[in-house]
Amino acid sequence: MIKKIDNTDLEAAVNLANQVFSEFIADGYSEEGRQTFTNYLDFKLEEMNEDLESGHKILWGFYEDGRIVGVIGTRDEFHISLMFVDKDYHHRGIARALFETVLTELKRQHPAAPFVLTVNSSPYAVAVYHRFGFVDIAEEQENNGIRFIPMKLTVSDC
Repeated sequence: MIKKIDNTDLEAAVNLANQVFSEFIADGYSEEGRQTFTNYLDFKLEEMNEDLESGHKILWGFYEDGRIVGVIGTRDEFHISLMFVDKDYHHRGIARALFETVLTELKRQHPAAPFVLTVNSSPYAVAVYHRFGFVDIAEEQENNGIRFIPMKLTVSDC
């Protein structure tokens, strides 16, 4: 089941993101990058309730047996800010289902106009985003130790 995450499940969603980051992404980052990501999640946990209430950020969770096993987040409506799936649930279509939920919601909110969805993908997730139709718009970059590839998806079949 997919549903929007509220403040009751926020800590579980952040913990999942941190766990998956540690298992799959952190090894490709410098110590600075690992610390930047951890600090970001800790900071976000503190301020996220306000962001969720204002609509600045939206988080969707994939729940299995009442537990979050996948999460996707958007900020400023058209930017995917995070997407993580528990390692025991990889290759089950959870990331795609979460992405399709975001896409469906954006199409519902913007039925008359094409829009561009962006993401700064970790090197680990580039292939996933390519399967979703995203294209690279720049070479790999690094900011505060966080490695990412800027990508976009133009959605015109609204």
